[in-house]
Amino acid sequence: MNPSSQSYTIAMPWYERTDFEELWALSADKDEVPRDYDRWHAEASRVMRDHLARGVAIQFIRIRPVEYLEWLADAPNTASMRRTYVEYLAAGVARQSEIIDAA
Repeated sequence: MNPSSQSYTIAMPWYERTDFEELWALSADKDEVPRDYDRWHAEASRVMRDHLARGVAIQFIRIRPVEYLEWLADAPNTASMRRTYVEYLAAGVARQSEIIDAA
């Protein structure tokens, strides 16, 4: 039996190269995020392939610095907050323009 994508969809943060540098510089958890965009992209692609191989659908959500930092307010910019943000966007609470694609 194949799982339905509705039951097994995850929201995955996605960064464009132009946004990555700014978000990394403002990150409170620099030790947990690769400094180099190409390294981040390679790791994110590996995670994506692993999920897809297990039948998990992925909703890629671009994190744009201005909107994200506005949403973040005074909270620290950490991996946990970035996950919370993409889940917030994936739930349809925010603008659809932030959602990149669903695989």
